[in-house]
Amino acid sequence: MRNHHQSSRNVLALGLVSFFTDFASAMVNSLLPLFLVIVLVEGVDKVGIVLAITTLVSYLLRFVGGALSDRFQRNKPLLLVGYGLSALSKPLFAWAGSWQSVALVRSSERLGKALRAAPKDKLISLSAPAGHEGKMFGLHKTLDAAGELAGLFFALVILIWLGTSEATFRSVFVFSLVPGLIALLVLWLFVRDIHGGRIKAIRIRFTLERRLRKTVILFCAMSVFMFSEAFYVLRANDLNLSLTTILSMLIGMRAIQVVLSYRVGKAIDRFSSQYLLSFGYGLGLLAMLLLLEGSMASLILAFVVFGVHDVVLLNAIRSFIGKEATDKGAAFGFFYFLYAVTAAIGFMLIGFVWETLGSQTAIGISIFGVMVVAAVHGFQRRSS
Repeated sequence: MRNHHQSSRNVLALGLVSFFTDFASAMVNSLLPLFLVIVLVEGVDKVGIVLAITTLVSYLLRFVGGALSDRFQRNKPLLLVGYGLSALSKPLFAWAGSWQSVALVRSSERLGKALRAAPKDKLISLSAPAGHEGKMFGLHKTLDAAGELAGLFFALVILIWLGTSEATFRSVFVFSLVPGLIALLVLWLFVRDIHGGRIKAIRIRFTLERRLRKTVILFCAMSVFMFSEAFYVLRANDLNLSLTTILSMLIGMRAIQVVLSYRVGKAIDRFSSQYLLSFGYGLGLLAMLLLLEGSMASLILAFVVFGVHDVVLLNAIRSFIGKEATDKGAAFGFFYFLYAVTAAIGFMLIGFVWETLGSQTAIGISIFGVMVVAAVHGFQRRSS
């Protein structure tokens, strides 16, 4: 039986790895959509294409990491490769000159995430004491969000100090190497691997265990219609907000996620993942409605509600799979595989509609889709 303190310490160490990795990621990701649109003068449709390509790389290959971790009963080697590739790729954005080069560099960075994602979730699940999976995922997400908050704050300070020139954008990209290397050091020294997985050969199963199917498929269907954070940033830019104001809104959103994430995890253990998924879908719909309204007050509130929605849904679906799946690595891997396809379709659709028909039309289509998926989920909960 695992010692509760040792298990929590291992999740804490993984959380610190994510803290420094997401410190670097937040510096880069918060600026990347505006770098494409403002510095490289690309359209929103190109942003959608970049997001689609890199989402496919990030999620489509996650079943490989999950299957390998199950086959060899090892997680840490895959984590070292995955986090290392991400850390070394981010600074290369400093030399990007087109949307194609941005897509190439970001695909390399996302490949690192693809290799590490399922083994990381599996290791958290294996480290968690029985009945406390939601709390452990919540603890990890808290540190994850805290890293993003720190990275955003650092980027804001740099932009205020150096200005919003192209040179500043590229300097921030280069500096992202520092927290990325710190994350690797923490992983190497403090994360303890736990053997888990029972399969005798690598199996790529394009199916899910029956008890997982409806919930996972609906979650992925929602991803077709929900805006990502990048589109929230572009919506704020569309309404002529300054870059420092946009970063300040992202910082506020991350601060709320840091405060709520652990509490959300505990709520999942208490009320069930299905209940929290319903709540998350409702928050997603509310965020899109606020985004449509377009005033400064509603935009700020939209960022806040989206941040809560993101924490609730991510913790709920990860906890659900961690509790219900038999081959956890393979289950997490296939979930990410399916999500890759649906989210990529969504990003391309939203980007194309935004560029050709405007942001209002793109938001309207998103609202309709989210309403349908949320209604189906609610009906299935009542009938089960």
